[in-house]
Amino acid sequence: MDKIINLSALIMGAGLSSRLPGANKLLLDWQGKPILLHTISNVLAAGFYEVLVVLGNDEDEFKAALQGFGNDIKIITNSDYKKGLTSSIQQGVDAADDQTHGFIICLGDMVGIKGLDYVKLAEYHLLNTHEDELITLPKVGDKTGNPVIFSQSFRSRIMHHDDPEGCKLIVKTARHSVQYFKSSRLQFLQDIDTWDDYHRISER
Repeated sequence: MDKIINLSALIMGAGLSSRLPGANKLLLDWQGKPILLHTISNVLAAGFYEVLVVLGNDEDEFKAALQGFGNDIKIITNSDYKKGLTSSIQQGVDAADDQTHGFIICLGDMVGIKGLDYVKLAEYHLLNTHEDELITLPKVGDKTGNPVIFSQSFRSRIMHHDDPEGCKLIVKTARHSVQYFKSSRLQFLQDIDTWDDYHRISER
């Protein structure tokens, strides 16, 4: 696919998998390789300007598994990963290219989102880049999903955000800047939080 100019893809791979006891969900096997590798491959297929993978928990195991991606990805270490998702988002935003037009925050366990899904979401966002402030979220029916795209103008707000569990409050307080990409793709809603979720995708 053609390059999507100036969107930085930030893949979250540092979490504790606290709701899935006994394993790091992103290291679980799916179709012959760890879940995180599927997500990275799908994001790379979209052709983003840069792809940054934020690691923390089980970092050494992930680095060994990710060697095959070479220079296609940039690995960022979040030593504060135990503080929550926001710390990983901030590490990715801080490391992103200064010239980027925005940040697409991708959860490492959403293996059902394919390259073309990312492309369509990003193109929808980029259609309105004349707006100084823009947040784009996928919406399936009446439910919003992931990934979320923030325009570059939100960099400072993200970096100073103090809610440890992600950027939902930024979206809420900037609701005048939010637009929705309407889709029938349930994959925008499906992540892996529990063993039941993992068994569900394993049956595909």
